Amino acid sequence: MFDKKGDKLNCTRMKIILAVSFSFIALAASAQKLPNVQTTGLRAPATIKIDGKTTEWDNKFQAYNHATEVYYTLSNDDNYLYLTVQATDQPIINKIMSGGVTLTINNTGKRKDKDGISITYPVFDRKNRPFFGSQDKLGLEKGFRAATANNPDSVMNVHNRILGEKSKLIGVTGIPGMDTLISVYNTDGIKVAQLFNSKGAYTYELAVSLKNLGLTTDNPAKFAYHITLNGASLFNNISFKASGMSEGGSGGAPISVGAISFTSADGADAVKLFLDGGTTAPTDFWGEYVLARK
Repeated sequence: MFDKKGDKLNCTRMKIILAVSFSFIALAASAQKLPNVQTTGLRAPATIKIDGKTTEWDNKFQAYNHATEVYYTLSNDDNYLYLTVQATDQPIINKIMSGGVTLTINNTGKRKDKDGISITYPVFDRKNRPFFGSQDKLGLEKGFRAATANNPDSVMNVHNRILGEKSKLIGVTGIPGMDTLISVYNTDGIKVAQLFNSKGAYTYELAVSLKNLGLTTDNPAKFAYHITLNGASLFNNISFKASGMSEGGSGGAPISVGAISFTSADGADAVKLFLDGGTTAPTDFWGEYVLARK
């Protein structure tokens, strides 16, 4: 006897899986055609919004960097420098969740300049970082299993709700008079946004006032930019309990998983990243840019 309701649900799931799979195949083909690093200035569209969406770009990017495995576009207008980053692979998304993306600007044009300005986003409390991809298996987020049984929009909405609840801070270094940790709702000339789309891709957007960076389109000069996916702090101060394992803790015996040993009191988020197949080592690249004029 056939279960028509079950067959219909399975058919819907298969259509969703195939649609997402074909989307990522198309993205992979696109990545092969893009340069590894963007080297030319680009005027931002007049319609640009920092909203975590790529509508104004038609979801097209200037480069795909193989070291970090992200798509990105650097652009500007007369007031702001914009960075748009998109990640489609789950481990890369979780790397961003665990350590954020840092954009460093060296307006002298020298990579070794230690006085560069850096903006890091998203910034999460170590005990409050979200992880995506295996929540239904690990039980890390309520409602995720139910969402995945329905449609991509439900998954997107769950993920974006989690981001909105947990991501409230931006890290800043090198801007005189500005705190090193500011709110996403600041009035300091730094705007940020991040969203998942229905295909599972994660988009990060950043806008930084040219005034904050000491740059101007009146007399544009070449500057160096450095983009880093920071990853997790490499398994320091970790404590968790799993089936068949004793619980480690401050002063207690370390827990071993294969060749990796976890010890001490704080940092179970890194264990989640490990279990979820994420990577912890930072990845980065450098480029050079000249502000585009009208």
